[in-house]
Amino acid sequence: MHRLPAALCALLMACQFDAVAADDAIRILRPEAIAYQTDPALPGVSFAVVSGNPAGGAYTLRARFAPGTRLPAHTHPDTRTTTVLAGKYFFAAGERYDEAALLPYGPGTVIVIPAGAAHFAATRDEEAVVQESGSGPTATTPGRH
Repeated sequence: MHRLPAALCALLMACQFDAVAADDAIRILRPEAIAYQTDPALPGVSFAVVSGNPAGGAYTLRARFAPGTRLPAHTHPDTRTTTVLAGKYFFAAGERYDEAALLPYGPGTVIVIPAGAAHFAATRDEEAVVQESGSGPTATTPGRH
C-alpha cells in the first residue's frame, strides 16, 4: 500500500479548503445580531433569514411574534420544519383560522408542516420565537380567513 507524503497531503488539503465558497464558512449569529424585518401585511410578525436563500435552495428563517399576534390560515409550497425557540406558540392545522383549535407549544417543540398543508398560528400574552427551515423556492399563500 502506498502512502502520500505528508507535504503532499497538506497541499491537497489546502487546495480543497481554498475551493470552499464563502457561503460554506462557519458563521455564528448571536440573537442580538439577527436583523429582523417587518412586513406590513403581517402585523406583529418580524422575520430574518439566518441562512440560505428562500428563493431557491435550503434556507432557515427566524420569526418573532409579538404578544397578541394572529397569523391567518395559509400554505407554503415546500415542507417546513418549525422549531419553537421561546415563548408559547399557538398552532393548528386547517383551512380557516379557528381560535378554539389552537394548541400551545413551548420551546423545543418541532412541528413538521408538509407542503401545501393549511395552518395558522397565534400568540397570546407573550412573544414567541420560532425557527423554520425548508427548501425553496418558498412562498406564503393566504387561505380562507
